[in-house]
Amino acid sequence: MEAAALYLHFKKNLTTVVGAFNSPLELRSMPYNTSLPLEVNLLADVLRLHGLEFNSATTGAERVQDFQQWYLQHEEHVNEVLHRVLEDKKAYMKTATGVVLQKEMLYRRLEYFKEAAHTLQVMMAQQKLHSPKHFNYPFLNA
Repeated sequence: MEAAALYLHFKKNLTTVVGAFNSPLELRSMPYNTSLPLEVNLLADVLRLHGLEFNSATTGAERVQDFQQWYLQHEEHVNEVLHRVLEDKKAYMKTATGVVLQKEMLYRRLEYFKEAAHTLQVMMAQQKLHSPKHFNYPFLNA
C-alpha cells in the first residue's frame, strides 16, 4: 500500500521540492540540484513509454520547476499513467544499465521525491527556527 501513498502524495512532494528551491534555503552543499533533475529525467522516461512527452532544455533546479509546470498542465493524464504503471506487475523497460520493471522504476522515483521533500521540509523548519548551522563550509561564507 505504500506505493499508493507515494502516488497520492506526489503532487504535494513535488510542490514542496520546488518551494524549497525557491526559498532562501542554502542548498549549495546538498546534492539536490543534481540528483532531482536526474530523477525527473528517469520519471519522464517512464511517462514517455506511455505517450507523455516531457521536454526541457533547462538544467539544475529549473528543470524540476519545468517538470512541475508540465505536470500541472497534464495532471490528469500523468496520474492515469502513474496509476496504470503501479498496477502493472509485468511491464518492463530497457535502461542504459539493463532491463527493469516499470513499476519498480516508477516506485523508486516517487520514493525519492518523498524523501527529498521530507528532508527539505525539515531543513526549512530548522531555518525558520533559526537553528545553528551544523557544519561550517568555508566556500559558503564567501
